[in-house]
Amino acid sequence: MKKFCFFLILLFISCGKNDEIPYEYVNIAINLDFPDYMPLNAIGNSLMVKGGVKGIIIYHKSKNEFVAYERTCPFDPKHKWGKVSIDKKINSVATDTVCGSKFSLILDGAVLQTPASLPLKMYLTSYNPNTNILYITN
Repeated sequence: MKKFCFFLILLFISCGKNDEIPYEYVNIAINLDFPDYMPLNAIGNSLMVKGGVKGIIIYHKSKNEFVAYERTCPFDPKHKWGKVSIDKKINSVATDTVCGSKFSLILDGAVLQTPASLPLKMYLTSYNPNTNILYITN
């Protein structure tokens, strides 16, 4: 009986949230000289753009390094209204508007506050400093 109860508990835990985020083709080129994207020229700044499933957060991590994250929360990706947004108080933190999970934009989308247990989904980035164009793909 104890083994059966333990199995049920494990099954219940594994059937919780943290579903897979749907695939959405991403192939974006952003010219950082354009006024809408100029805030990204400063290290430590972040910006939300269209693309991906629910949008993309771009964070300027270091001199020539940018990271891009899906705005769909890994805790409940099927929720229609929730989106991960840049925290208004701390530019390097993103917060889900529904479950309240917090993620580090500096530490590859790592979970800072639950209920999410998986990091934010990352997209590939490539930056050309000669043209000041940032490419985001998957």
